[in-house]
Amino acid sequence: MEVIIHRGTHQIGGCATEYRTKNARIFVDFGAELDSENAKPFDIEGVTKGKTSCDAVFFTHYHGDHMGLLDTINEDIPLYMGEASKTIAKILNDRLSKAPNIDSYDPERINSIRTFEAAKAIVIGDIKITPYMVDHSAYDAYMFKIEADGKSVLHTGDFRTHGFRGKGVKPTLEKYVKKVDALVCEGTTLNRAEAKCETENDLKNRIKTVLQESKYVFVVCSSTNIDRLAGICSVIPKGMYCICDDYQLSVIEYIRDYAGDKSSLYKFRKALYYGENLDEKMNDKGFCMFVRCGSPEHKRIMEKYKDKNPVVIYSMWKGYLEQDNIKEFLDGYKKFDMHTSGHADSDAIKMVIDTVQPNMVIPMHTEVPEAFMNFVGNRKIRLAKDEEIINIGGCVNE
Repeated sequence: MEVIIHRGTHQIGGCATEYRTKNARIFVDFGAELDSENAKPFDIEGVTKGKTSCDAVFFTHYHGDHMGLLDTINEDIPLYMGEASKTIAKILNDRLSKAPNIDSYDPERINSIRTFEAAKAIVIGDIKITPYMVDHSAYDAYMFKIEADGKSVLHTGDFRTHGFRGKGVKPTLEKYVKKVDALVCEGTTLNRAEAKCETENDLKNRIKTVLQESKYVFVVCSSTNIDRLAGICSVIPKGMYCICDDYQLSVIEYIRDYAGDKSSLYKFRKALYYGENLDEKMNDKGFCMFVRCGSPEHKRIMEKYKDKNPVVIYSMWKGYLEQDNIKEFLDGYKKFDMHTSGHADSDAIKMVIDTVQPNMVIPMHTEVPEAFMNFVGNRKIRLAKDEEIINIGGCVNE
């Protein structure tokens, strides 16, 4: 079995990894680059152009840097994704398709995506792919164990262990994945100052304090960061309203139906659709409202409360705060930066390596692949370049 990371060995996002044998060829993810304005053309023979020679593309989750080039994939190539991940992608795409000057996917292509179930293998030719659910800032995200030619690879995708479901990662690896020949592992956070990521539970409790001390609270948070939304909803004080728009509510209602009976965290009991009929009650009882930077309607509502000392909880990556539209949106409001990463910290990466004991470690989704040298111990590491062919039969230390 050969592995080719077409994009991602020295960058975050834009992921596309090929696994192939003499008889089959699959891809894991086909993402758009984070810097869309300076993105380079991305064409692969047999996948986006020419006669099809790819048997399937599997998506780890719905974030654009992992599935953003969906529409460029030849139409006769089967696509696979988790059930909830597919539905959330459809809900998001429906909203984007109605927004001016924003690209969206072909809805028929999203509808054509086939779904898989956790721990149930799919065989494509002579390649066996088994998805395992992981904790990430995208709900219903997966890692894949890929087996062929008597070899096995664990492709982590984006993951973490400090979320609400993070405790399940290690037992899953121990019980189901076990030892593998190679590990293709994300390292998103390794270019940041070394620090253990705050847990979602600890973050939830800090947000709870702000909600208890503030009457009018606006939350800037990704509309598809389900665990963050659920955590915040679960600590909104009694009597305080939880408000969102129709798009956000459609995401919440889907998760409520899909997972509400599996965990009380996803019941979202307090979430309500905003209407002007609620203004008087919101003003009297107070509220926590989920808003999106750039939304004129959200900005209009925020302006109504500007003289009432509202606060804004900013719960996204700090790097976005450099964008002019976000600076303008938040200007003049008391702001709390309260966020934790959706990606693995160094402790989580080391845990995965120690648990699956790979003969070869291949870093990706990172700007500093050499940082993996701190975790591999006496194992071999392959610091690959984009489009380099890696044979899972062995490697040379680099």
